[in-house]
Amino acid sequence: MADAHPNAIPRHRLPVAWFDTLSTGTGSAEITQYLWKTERSRRLLLISTLLDTAEEDPDRLLGPLPAAGSVRGILTAAQAAAPEAFDDLMLYPQVGSWAAYALRRHRGGASSDLPLWVDFGGIHALGLAAAARAGLTWSTTVPVRDGCVMLPAAGMARLSADVTTVEASTTGGVIRLIDGECEVVIEPWRQMDTDEWWCLRRVRVGDGPTLTVWLDDLDPFRDLADPVPPARLDGQAFARWCALLEDAWSLLCRDHPDEAAAMADGVVSLVPLAPVPGWDTRSASNGEAFGSVMVSEPPDALTLAVALVHEYQHIGLGGLMHLLRLAGEDDGSLYYAPWRDDPRPLHGLLQGVYAFFGIANFWRRHRRTVSGPLAALADLEFAYARTQTIEAARIVRGAAALTDQGGRFVDGLLARLLTWSDETVPAEVTRLAGINADSHRAGWRLRHLHIDERQVAALATAWTAGGTPPSAGPARIVPHPDIRWHQRIPALTRLRAQGKRLPETTDPQGWHVLSAAENALVAGDLAASEAAYNKAVASAEPGPDDELRAWVGLALAGGAGRHAGTARALRERPELVRAVHARIGGGTDPLDIAAWLAPALGPPG
Repeated sequence: MADAHPNAIPRHRLPVAWFDTLSTGTGSAEITQYLWKTERSRRLLLISTLLDTAEEDPDRLLGPLPAAGSVRGILTAAQAAAPEAFDDLMLYPQVGSWAAYALRRHRGGASSDLPLWVDFGGIHALGLAAAARAGLTWSTTVPVRDGCVMLPAAGMARLSADVTTVEASTTGGVIRLIDGECEVVIEPWRQMDTDEWWCLRRVRVGDGPTLTVWLDDLDPFRDLADPVPPARLDGQAFARWCALLEDAWSLLCRDHPDEAAAMADGVVSLVPLAPVPGWDTRSASNGEAFGSVMVSEPPDALTLAVALVHEYQHIGLGGLMHLLRLAGEDDGSLYYAPWRDDPRPLHGLLQGVYAFFGIANFWRRHRRTVSGPLAALADLEFAYARTQTIEAARIVRGAAALTDQGGRFVDGLLARLLTWSDETVPAEVTRLAGINADSHRAGWRLRHLHIDERQVAALATAWTAGGTPPSAGPARIVPHPDIRWHQRIPALTRLRAQGKRLPETTDPQGWHVLSAAENALVAGDLAASEAAYNKAVASAEPGPDDELRAWVGLALAGGAGRHAGTARALRERPELVRAVHARIGGGTDPLDIAAWLAPALGPPG
């Protein structure tokens, strides 16, 4: 590759005005194109590093495959013969995922039962695809993974599961793979499947601006981490995805034209994810796969539009963070992320702030385009996302590891976020959004914050002796082994916001106190919810999730009719109240313990 040498890579300088634009949570088509240029340099350096590494230890890293020098030669020739086609291939998102994974395996950051040369041998498939795009003649040997050969940005050949390598050649853009006496002939430009070949399908939607994406259900490196097998969509599923994408893009172009203009060239790959039981629509992106969005099949176009906005924010910030250091090296510190059930490192929290800024802005605009129950739901989503993002941005701003550039970036986001604080939503919606935010925070604290046993013992001793509580020290984060936990409240608040009836609280197993408490809380009956939550905390019937939900609810509803210190202790330090209550014994009223602990918290901050 002619300009894969570090001395030939252009030096990139991000204009200050563009940095400031990105720091307000927005972008532009011009900025997107600039980020693609910087990602091109990064990608060429990544491939060059892979080739250099393979040349240093060919026996282990390439095994039975030809030397890396032959690949370097054909890539250089393809780049010279067809530079645009070459760049398009190099920037195919999954090329970045594969190259990064191969290097991680080499350096011990990933493991697999397959020989390492199967992953490093992807350089030969890349060279073959580049030669075919440029119309060059070239021959090589490519590795077979689980009976398949993936040609990046082209498709997948399906071969015998017994073979580990196949001979490959290309002439005039036609590729031939030879497995013994069987020959697979591939014309990558034809979107046509055969028994031996699945083409990578491309979808184009919209007419101003247009969005063109690979609907990637094949590439082993289309997911976040380890390679995955193909999951070919049948005709009906493919048609559903096309229709969803068409409608989602139409919605974005109509109601969010600036975001659509920035996104049009920024998303080039859409990866359908398999649904996971217990999860709603899930989406993800990968920093090494710039331009790729992963998402499970959503129930409607609106959900897909939100996912596209969400992940494009990740993509844009990922590109910026490849250029500038917004935060220092990970020092192991973990933080509360209002949209995650698990603690997050600073880089992950910063990414989340940027993504949820985009979500808040989406709902902020979308609520003006709908009416009735849909408007009420959009109001709730906006109010909740706004609250989440402001809280998290302030947490990030207070992190010691944030750089000066990172501080300026977060200040820009916060300044714009705070201008939205004046945008009104109905009082009932504000209350419901507050319940969502408070319940999530309380649940997170109860699951992940650990109180030192000596402190708990000292507090319990003081309680038993009828004395005043000693000062309560800070808790430390001990991540819970389960990433997610069951929550019922968010679904109830969405029903309530739309004026829909809350579900009946009769439990088929005979224990419905907790459901009744949650219904009362969402309906605004704090006295009834406090009594029911208190009973639920005292009950021995519920399982671990139910016990957690009971404490979460008590943290929100408890102390409503008592001294303010009771409610403060439950809201600010529910994990402390719970730990002391458990040490003293279940027969003690947790509200009494909360009132007693309040002076130990110090003056309100």
